[in-house]
Amino acid sequence: MVSIHRGGSLRRILWLVSWAFVLESALLSMFVLADVAAGSSATVPEAVVASIVASLIPFVASLAATRDQRVAARIYLCAAPIALLFVVTRFPVALGGQLGTTVVVCAAIVIPGFFWRLAAQRNWPSPIAESRLDITAGLGLSVFCLWVAGAFVCSLGLPGWPLIGDCLPRALLDEHGAPRYIDFTARVLFVGPKTLGKSPWSVARVEENFATPRLPKIVILQAFFESNDKSATYFVEGRRSQGAFLRFLPIIAAVSCGRTQSIEGSAVSLRILRDGPPRSGVRLVGLVHSDSTWPYRTPVSGVRVSIAGPSETVVSVTDIQGIYDVNGLPQDATQFMLGVRTREAEPRKITPSI
Repeated sequence: MVSIHRGGSLRRILWLVSWAFVLESALLSMFVLADVAAGSSATVPEAVVASIVASLIPFVASLAATRDQRVAARIYLCAAPIALLFVVTRFPVALGGQLGTTVVVCAAIVIPGFFWRLAAQRNWPSPIAESRLDITAGLGLSVFCLWVAGAFVCSLGLPGWPLIGDCLPRALLDEHGAPRYIDFTARVLFVGPKTLGKSPWSVARVEENFATPRLPKIVILQAFFESNDKSATYFVEGRRSQGAFLRFLPIIAAVSCGRTQSIEGSAVSLRILRDGPPRSGVRLVGLVHSDSTWPYRTPVSGVRVSIAGPSETVVSVTDIQGIYDVNGLPQDATQFMLGVRTREAEPRKITPSI
C-alpha cells in the first residue's frame, strides 16, 4: 500500500511538472511575439517573419505535448540549433553576450525537449489524460486567443527607454508651418500596470486634435504614467508606434525629448498650434514662471520682457498665463537678446525657430 501511494504521489508530481513546462513554453512564445509586436528587435520584414516563426515553435510544442510527448520533444530538439543561431545573431548583447544567450536558449528550449523525450520513454503522465484528449482542440483555440491577447498587453508593457543626457525639443512646427509630430490633447481614461515603477502606457480620449489625418477618439498612449494620472489631461507630442504590428493600431508613442506633459505646462505649445505660423516676420512666444522646477512652476503675469534685435528693441508684457507673445520681428535676424525685468534674470541670446 505504501509503494502504491508513493507511486501515485510521484506521478502527480510529474504531472504538475509537465504542466509547468507547457506553461513555460506558452509564456516564452508570448514574450517573443510581444517583442516582435513592439518592434524593439525586429523591423525589416524578413526579421519579423523569422521572429514570428521563432515565437510559434514553443507554442506549437507546448500544445503538442498535451497529446504526444514524443512529437513535442522532436519539435524542441530540432528547433534548438535554429533558435540558438537566431537569438545569438539577433541579441548578441541584450542577454549578456553569446554565453548568456546560449544559457537562456538551453534553459528555455533544450531542457523542455529532453524532459518530453524522457517523459515519453518512461511513460510519465501526459498533461491531459488520454480519456480527455477530445478537449485538446478547444483548449488549443482558447490558449491561442489568450496567447495573442497576452502578447499584445506585454508589448505595451515593454518600456521605451528615454534618451540619456540633456536634450531639447525640436521646433513645434516645421518649415511649412504644420505640426512636426502628432500633436493633440487627451484625457487619460485608464492607466496600465506598472513596469519598473511607472506604467508605460494608458488609454486616453482625444479632446483637441491638431494631427493630420485626424486621430480616432480613443487612442493608446505610450509614455510614463503614474496611477493617479487617471482623468488627467495631457498635451501629447508623439508619433505612430514603430512596432511591427502596433503601427497598424491607434497607438501613439511620446517623442523622446518632446513636449508631452500635463496640460497645465503646455500653454505655449497650445497657443502656437491654435494660432498657426506667423503671417509675417518672426514670432517669439515664451513663458515666465516663478520656479525652474516642475511642477512648482507658477506663471507670472505683468512681467516686462524686452526683446532686442539687430535694429530695434521690443518690449512685451506677460499676460495672465505668464506668456509673452511678439509678432512681426525681422526675418533676417539670426539671434535676439531676451531680457526679463526681474532681479534674478539676466538677458540671454535666443535663436528663433518656427
